[in-house]
Amino acid sequence: MLAVLLALGASLGWGVSDFLGGRTSRSAPLLSVLLVSQATALVVVVALVAARGVGPPDGRYLLWAAAAGAGEAMAIASLYRGLSVGTMSIVAPVAATAPVVPVIGGLLIGQVPGLTQGIGLGLAIVGLVITSCRPRSAGVTARVGPSVRYGLLAALGFGAFFLAMDRASEGDIRWALLGARLTSVVIIATIVVVGVARGRRAAIRRADLPTMALIGVLIVAADSLYALATTRDLVGVVAVVGSLHTVVTMALARIWLHERLARIQQVGVATSLCGVLALAAT
Repeated sequence: MLAVLLALGASLGWGVSDFLGGRTSRSAPLLSVLLVSQATALVVVVALVAARGVGPPDGRYLLWAAAAGAGEAMAIASLYRGLSVGTMSIVAPVAATAPVVPVIGGLLIGQVPGLTQGIGLGLAIVGLVITSCRPRSAGVTARVGPSVRYGLLAALGFGAFFLAMDRASEGDIRWALLGARLTSVVIIATIVVVGVARGRRAAIRRADLPTMALIGVLIVAADSLYALATTRDLVGVVAVVGSLHTVVTMALARIWLHERLARIQQVGVATSLCGVLALAAT
């Protein structure tokens, strides 16, 4: 029960940060939003590690943390690339299958869910996929190849983050967060440098800085809650619940931007929530 609540907290933090990131990216260059938010998250994690004053764990845990950061960076880059060159109604549901990776990984290391957990996992995953679907407008031709390709890369990236962070947290949660964030910042900073060299804008407006910084703080909070949740329950369970951040983002868009959910998306949200209730009951 506690692990589910922690994972729900993580999904809330990720969902709000995704919503703020999306809104800010409408008026500011995406590269700027990513760089400032990720750098802020890194500063927060460094402060947490320094305040504790405990040395790093065994090297293998730091390697898992680096893998988590690389997976997260790959997922973000693939997701945005897919949305820009593919069809959102295909990219989103494919990317939403990310929890399948930690579920399979957990099964391979002997983390077999019980009957109720299995039912809850199934409902939550199916609900996530349905929620991510958007009805296609008439006359729109789907670019299936790039959409599926980048969606799968995003799913693998997020799935790798969920699984690797679980292993990294066994050593030390704060150092796991630091290793992951440092790796992610280095990768994103490299993308920014390459993007600027190719002529992309990366200007930062002073008015956007507070929101960008808040995104970074929310990411750290969500990552921390997720890492803690993985130490208290099966990685497959907490990964699926954490993936409900998509539902949070859509709910905020409905409230603040008055974006309506299609009927199929409403069914998806209800299905996911039923899955979470089943998981919380175990």
